[in-house]
Amino acid sequence: MTLEDFQAQVMAGANRIAQYQQTLQNPDPRVQYEAVRLLLKSKDPALVRIAKEHALFSTNPVLRNSAIVAIFEAGGNLRLQVTATNEQSASGLQWISNVGGTHDGRVGNFIFPIGKMTEECWMDARYDSTCQLRVSGTTVQFYYHGNSGTKAQAALTLGSDGVLRGKLLAGGHNSDAAIDLKE
Repeated sequence: MTLEDFQAQVMAGANRIAQYQQTLQNPDPRVQYEAVRLLLKSKDPALVRIAKEHALFSTNPVLRNSAIVAIFEAGGNLRLQVTATNEQSASGLQWISNVGGTHDGRVGNFIFPIGKMTEECWMDARYDSTCQLRVSGTTVQFYYHGNSGTKAQAALTLGSDGVLRGKLLAGGHNSDAAIDLKE
């Protein structure tokens, strides 16, 4: 490949991305909703990233809700990060260990797959009949069902930075919790 061929392909790709971004900027919110939905289902990581950022950082709450729903519909994995700020909130780190995640004594991470969608929620990938994620506006209810050592729940609200944040209740205590939807 010559330098000229390389530069021509780069410019063609950049122009293609610019056209997608222009569609996302359409003033009709219906066009934006559908564009985000379709781009999030694409297999192109650059287009998925563009759609996520556009919708998650929008000032339109309906588009922000649509972004959450579309991200969940696209499937894949989410990373729940739990932070212990004191001795009581360390129960969140114990929960992380109990469900197979990792932590360093202060911050823990648990990666889980997004299950199948039903009419009201996304099911736990381990149990087809158990709701794990439920969306209401820009808030997500997270439920992890199991025995007393693995049961947890959280209400997480989408921030202006594209991160769902809230408190995880596990082991009788709350810990700070977050899911970065831009990942």
